[in-house]
Amino acid sequence: MLVLAGILLTLAVAAFVLSPMVRHDSAPLTDGPDLLARLRELHALKNVVYETLQDVEFDYHAGKISEPDFREMTDRYTNEAVRLVQRIEEIEAQVPLRPGRRPGA
Repeated sequence: MLVLAGILLTLAVAAFVLSPMVRHDSAPLTDGPDLLARLRELHALKNVVYETLQDVEFDYHAGKISEPDFREMTDRYTNEAVRLVQRIEEIEAQVPLRPGRRPGA
C-alpha cells in the first residue's frame, strides 16, 4: 500500500512538473531588464557613494588623509553620485510610479 502511494505521489509530481510542456505554456518574456530592480540597485549604489563621501570627510577631519587626497576622492565620488542621480532620473522618467512611492525605499 505504501509503495502504491509513493508511485501515485511520484506520478502526480511528474504530471505537475511536465504539464506546462504538454499545454505548450511559455514563460512571459520581457523586453529587457526589470527597470524597477535596476532603479533599486541604483538607489543602493547612490547611498553607498553618499556614505563613502561622508567617510572621506570624517577621515580628512581626523587627519587620516591629506588635503590633496581628500580633494581627489571628494571630486571622484561626487562625480559618481551625480552620474547615479542622473541615471536614476532617466529611469524614473520611463517607469510609471504609484503616487507616494519611492522605488529605492
